[in-house]
Amino acid sequence: MNDLEGRVVVITGAAGNLGAATARLFASRGAKLILLDRDEKRVRLGLEEIARSPHHRVAAADVTDESSVRSVVIPAEQELGPIQGLVCTVGGYKGGVKVVDTAWSDWELMLAINLRATVACSRAVLPRMLARKAGSIVHLASLAAIGPGPGQAAYSATKSAVLSFSESLAAETKEEGVRVNAVLPGTMDTPQNREWMSDADRGRAVDPIAVAEVIAFLVSDASRAVTGAAIRASGRQ
Repeated sequence: MNDLEGRVVVITGAAGNLGAATARLFASRGAKLILLDRDEKRVRLGLEEIARSPHHRVAAADVTDESSVRSVVIPAEQELGPIQGLVCTVGGYKGGVKVVDTAWSDWELMLAINLRATVACSRAVLPRMLARKAGSIVHLASLAAIGPGPGQAAYSATKSAVLSFSESLAAETKEEGVRVNAVLPGTMDTPQNREWMSDADRGRAVDPIAVAEVIAFLVSDASRAVTGAAIRASGRQ
């Protein structure tokens, strides 16, 4: 299946578990990738074969800073071609304590890496997509955005904001040929989560590759009729 053949796609958080899984899948389907992460070395080590290819670009960027992202993607676009997709996988979790005990620094961290990064990266590529009246943007929310639990208020609130932002942006751009959708993963099967949730049933966790498959569908033309959607990728959760 080469439904992404020749498509230029920006993937943020490419050194992370989901970002790397998405990069590998997209590369196997013929996409040209612009891989962004704050730690360029980690991307090059973790995705060595992709990073060496002349069909892809790897760069360090502060994804919470629109100008930083733009300074990287514009030169890469000039080399690879027009950006047709953006996948925002940057995000993080900080929780486990009640609202009255949650430090403001934790709220600020969640706002920065979950919401601000999503908005900044979207704003960095969106004008170019709008000018061509074509493009697909995929944001990563969370199952917690629609089903928050105790001890995760900051995380759930910022992921809910990502979902709301996705729906608003989709409404703004649907007449301009740009599609915007959100994926809501459940707890993913990653080394960090295995250590953190050592007593949990790992069979209920979602494989990052399975989430990447959903993302690939949303970037491809197979989903050309889909915008403003919130797609659960939670397996048995």
